[in-house]
This record gives sequence, C-alpha cells and structure tokens, in this order.
Amino acid sequence: MKIKDFCVMMACCFFWAANFVISKWAVADHSVQPFLLAAVRAIFVLLIMFPFLRTRRPLHFKRLILVCACVGPLHLAFLYTGLKTAPASASSIVSQMMIPFAAVLSMIFLKETLGWRRTLGILGALIGVIILVYDPKSVGFNLGLIYIIIAYIFIAIGTVLMKTVGDVDWKLYVTWMAVVVFVTMSVSTLVFETGQIETLNRTPLPLFGAAIYAAIGVSILAHGQYFRLIKTYPVTVIVPLTLMVPVFATGMGILLLGEPITQKLLIGAALILPSVYIIAKSETANTGNGAKGSVTKSLKDE
Repeated sequence: MKIKDFCVMMACCFFWAANFVISKWAVADHSVQPFLLAAVRAIFVLLIMFPFLRTRRPLHFKRLILVCACVGPLHLAFLYTGLKTAPASASSIVSQMMIPFAAVLSMIFLKETLGWRRTLGILGALIGVIILVYDPKSVGFNLGLIYIIIAYIFIAIGTVLMKTVGDVDWKLYVTWMAVVVFVTMSVSTLVFETGQIETLNRTPLPLFGAAIYAAIGVSILAHGQYFRLIKTYPVTVIVPLTLMVPVFATGMGILLLGEPITQKLLIGAALILPSVYIIAKSETANTGNGAKGSVTKSLKDE
C-alpha cells in the first residue's frame, strides 16, 4: 500500500472514531432520535454534493444503490439505535466483527486470499483491540449490541459489493448514498419516531452538531475515501486497518476526557500498531491482482 493511501486510511479511522463519540453524545446523552439524526445528516451531504446528481449514472447503477443501502440506511439505522443502549466498550468489541465478516465474504465472492502474514496481523490486532476495550463488567446481553453487530454485517456486505460496481467516482457514490439515506430515514423518522419538533427546539446543538460533523467528516471525507481505497486495494487489506478506530477513540478519551493511561492501553497499542503495519505491507500485490481479475470476470459474466 502506498504511504499516502495508508495515511488517508488512518485519517478515515480518526474521523470514524470521533463520530462514534459524537453520535453517542447526541443519541444517548441528549435523546436525539436516531432516524432523525441520519436524515438531517443526509440533508447536509446533499447540500454540498447536489451538483453530482447531474452526473451520468454509472453502468451498474442498481448495484451501486444496493451498496449505498447497506452502508447507508441499513447500517446507520442499526448503529444509531444500538448506541442508545449499548455500552461503549462492548460496542467497540462487537464492531470489529466486520473484519471476519468482510474477510469471509471477500474470499467466497471475490476469491481474495489472506496469506499467513496478514492472518497473523489480523489476529494480533484483534487481540490488541480486545485487550484495549474489554471490560468484563460492561459486557452482557444487550439488545443494543445485537443492533451493532447487524450494523457491521451490513457494512461488510456493502464493502464487498463495492468491488463489483465498476468504475464509479467516489463523489458520485457519496451523493447517491445521501439520497438513499435521506429518503429511507425521512420516512422512518416519520413512521417510527415522535417528538422531532421538540428535539429541534430543545437540543438543536447536539442534533445539528452531530449531523454536520457526520456529513462532512464521515460521509464525504471518510466514506468517500474508503470507497476509493476499496476500489484500489483488496478488501482483506483495507478492512483490517479499521482496527485503528478503537485506538483513536481511546486516545480521544485520554486527551479530551482526561481518562488515565492504563497498562492494558499500552499492551493493546503495542499489539495493534505493528499488526496494522503488517496488514498494510504484506502480500498486497499478489492479492490485489487476484481480486482485480475476479471482479473483472464477475462484471463480464453479469
């Protein structure tokens, strides 16, 4: 992986980590309705990206919309709903289920291979994440955790489908995802939620603050570049790098919330950082060529 792209991916992880904290603050601490937050987020994305709706639709438009549905409304609906009740540490643990989900799907449908070095890197990083965020007191049965797991299953499905949409500019992907999110979440908030006007009057800062940050930092910047990187590198290279999200989230807790630097933090970071380096460096060329050939064949067969 190019150093530039690795840095971009790390920036994506940073934006996602911050979004986790901000969204939790909005929906849990200030009772902002999850579907309302997702709909307002989509409005801000469309205000910025609207000119790209006039761009000619890509060849595999229906598949692109399916990707947008998985990464957009299906993921966000379960994620925001889960964050209302799920403990933060336990949510961080189960969110990493996206990695094995995406790895298995990419090996089945894209014929990608992990290789022993990358497999060890993934295992090492997963162990580091568990050490970093695991707290036995906060892990138990919680419906919110089930929602979080489902949210990341949809992300894994959408990530694999990204490889099959053909030559699509990331800006077009971000724009159409905002359309899909706006339509579905607007209907959902009207049908399943109440008190939207009260929220607008009572807590405008949490609602609009979280929505604006998610629109620019997550939807346009992070998701846009993630889409570009998934189109460039194998799924089994990019997805494991998201293990850096809990690392950044923990760092924010230390810097912004004054949380202590613990022994498990140091051990977890010592495992994750070299493991991420191994994932990014090992076997990229071989798996990249194989994945590209598989995707090309699947599009020709369609």
